[in-house]
Amino acid sequence: MQLLPAAGVDAVLVDAGGVLLVPDADAVRRELAAVGVAPDDEACLRAHFVSMREVDIIGAPDWPAVDRRFARAIGVDEARVEEAVPLIDTIYMRDRWAPVEGAAEALVALQQAGVPIAVVSNAGGTMEDQLLQHEICSVDGRAAAQVAIVVDSHVVGVEKPDPRIFSFALDALGGPAPERCIYVGDTVHFDVHGARAAGLWPVHIDPYDLCPERTDHAHAPSLSAVADELLVHLESK
Repeated sequence: MQLLPAAGVDAVLVDAGGVLLVPDADAVRRELAAVGVAPDDEACLRAHFVSMREVDIIGAPDWPAVDRRFARAIGVDEARVEEAVPLIDTIYMRDRWAPVEGAAEALVALQQAGVPIAVVSNAGGTMEDQLLQHEICSVDGRAAAQVAIVVDSHVVGVEKPDPRIFSFALDALGGPAPERCIYVGDTVHFDVHGARAAGLWPVHIDPYDLCPERTDHAHAPSLSAVADELLVHLESK
């Protein structure tokens, strides 16, 4: 499926987890040393996307099951998987995340091309601060790209896939037509389904080609790849 909507793109909305930030590999190693694994950075990154694929397979946020999938993907011995579950919960819910390589630069490139940007994330109330501290983006331009808003589900009281969460971003962007906005996220359950329900064009970040639904929605390996194609499209107009 084509990456961008035929109607054109007036704004880009992005998820945070899996698009701008991923679990910090050092935190993964620190927490999971207790269950006898010391994964490299690539293994940590792949385990995140494998576990997000588990969300899509289940079709619901069954976090203990997702954490078990993460543990197995990263090499935890089966006999210690249950021991790893609370450790993985700590990685996701308490440890700070790390920037995705190239994501900040992609946002800056989009901003410089005049593309309005917003962030919409299921998060725990600290996402705006994390993005600022990592100098990925901010609402006031203090860090890297300036975005119209960082919508944090904990703050607004609604989370994806509920399409209402996207209304906060669309309002902050000035009310563009949803069908001319793309939403870039790393799951089908939360991001593709949520964006589609809100009338947006979903783009699924899937760097390991784990999603089999290749004709149902657009896929890309990274936000950088999405930005590159959009910039080429804009330059050709």
